[in-house]
Amino acid sequence: MSDVREELRTRIREELAPANAAVVIRGGPDTLSLLRSHARRLNRLYMLDGEDVFGVSVFVAQDEIGPASERSILGSKLRSYPMIYRTTVGQLTTLGFEVLATFTSPHFTVVMPTLDRVDDLVNAFGRLLPNPYAEGPKEGP
Repeated sequence: MSDVREELRTRIREELAPANAAVVIRGGPDTLSLLRSHARRLNRLYMLDGEDVFGVSVFVAQDEIGPASERSILGSKLRSYPMIYRTTVGQLTTLGFEVLATFTSPHFTVVMPTLDRVDDLVNAFGRLLPNPYAEGPKEGP
């Protein structure tokens, strides 16, 4: 039986995020179960260099202004998340995760060597923080 998954390498952009300058943002809250589910979904759809791949989506803020800025990501891509996780590319790579520029900027994928590393990923994301640019409650008539 042939593997029908798409090669993730075809979705990787030629872009590197600076280790400590780039802020990694993920909408939350996450649970171990949810992160495992997201990592498995990536694995069902993609392989990396012909091998199994597990990972989760994040956004990386690399600019002070513009669509790849932290403010823009929080106010547009993550506006429906009142709480977010915030870390750096350097923190993730120090812990053995690979951060790949995937799909359309500012999207990245945090790749885990195995699904068992989800616990470590949760710790790397740290505590939930309020998103100051989240949509507020809708006003009624």
